[in-house]
Amino acid sequence: MNTTRTTLAAAASLFGLGLAGCSSPTPGQPEPTTGGETTSAVNDPFRIDQPKNLKAISDPCQLLNRQQLQEVGATTTGRQDKSQWGQANCAWDDAKLALQVSPDTVQGQGLRYTTKIVADGKPTAEVAGYPATHVGATSGSCGTYVSTSDTELFLVDFQMGTEDFKASGFSDPCAAADEIAEMVIKNLPPA
Repeated sequence: MNTTRTTLAAAASLFGLGLAGCSSPTPGQPEPTTGGETTSAVNDPFRIDQPKNLKAISDPCQLLNRQQLQEVGATTTGRQDKSQWGQANCAWDDAKLALQVSPDTVQGQGLRYTTKIVADGKPTAEVAGYPATHVGATSGSCGTYVSTSDTELFLVDFQMGTEDFKASGFSDPCAAADEIAEMVIKNLPPA
């Protein structure tokens, strides 16, 4: 019987110590946590909460599906070409538009490290929550680089054709490039 009382007393003491360890020093005041993310990580403009696996799509012409290409107004079949960094890309050209989607999974550098396209060390845009930047923007064309992870990115290079493209809903080439980039992101699996 003494053993049972001693065991119960020890258990009650441990339970009380456990509760004391969970309480705040001042009632109603939360204790600061020591784990978690730092303020600089939270404020990082290149931060990607849900990285995508761009490398999982081996054929760049599959980065946009048939329905998405119809929405954009591309009427030709995509043809593979080479990007400026030597990786296969895909191009669609017709009277309405010229479009290229160029993945970069070979250089191992996300948007953060591509300083020549990032203004003042920060992305200039955001596409579907991913850091992005515009390049070569004119009244008829625009390129959008989007970082999908710390080491991968892709470029959507969009140019309006000779037909009245405004009738199809795209009057701003950078907005069109961003919309197409968002379509690409939807097709990528998580990393």
